[in-house]
Amino acid sequence: MGRVLVIGGGIAGIQAALDLGDRGHEVYLVEKKPSIGGRMAQLDKTFPTNDCSICILAPKMLECFGHPNVTVITNAEVMGLEGAAGNFTARIVKKPRYVDEYKCTGCGRCVLACRLKARYPDEFNMNLGKRPAISLYFIQAVPRVAIIDDEHCLMLTKGKCGKSPPCVEACGPDAIDFEQQPEELELDVDAIIVATGYDFADPTQFKEYG
Repeated sequence: MGRVLVIGGGIAGIQAALDLGDRGHEVYLVEKKPSIGGRMAQLDKTFPTNDCSICILAPKMLECFGHPNVTVITNAEVMGLEGAAGNFTARIVKKPRYVDEYKCTGCGRCVLACRLKARYPDEFNMNLGKRPAISLYFIQAVPRVAIIDDEHCLMLTKGKCGKSPPCVEACGPDAIDFEQQPEELELDVDAIIVATGYDFADPTQFKEYG
């Protein structure tokens, strides 16, 4: 069976990965955010039925992450593509979380322990709330693994966080790893699906609407 790269881990990318995986294809799902889910994970209700968005999405996220034919790569971006249909090589850079994905249990103790509580805009919630320097992207995140903000974490910006980083002390599985580096991956695939989603447009550019 073929190998397929799906770029984008929103609902479209998730469904594409599931459909392909169910048909026996080997699928790589690459998402630049720390969790799959995309915009749909940020919605409360879905049109036109007003159904709970995460109630529909969460089972698909978990099914995708646990599918034997799907490899989910989060916090990563496709930096280059070469080749043609039937023979592509994709270069992917996976950014460090500074948390070991295999050790982290998602308990959230590190989040509660962080010295920099409620300091920084919560991007997932459209900057309407605040988060610490280490956080879970959102409560139903898949994978449910914490991530450290390398622009604000005291250990990563100043090399020191008090006598000892409280996140390290709070982490029973010893998952905090300030030495993590970006990883470069090369994937040879037969086909690519681009499901990179959307961003909100600036309405001020549409003068015809006043």
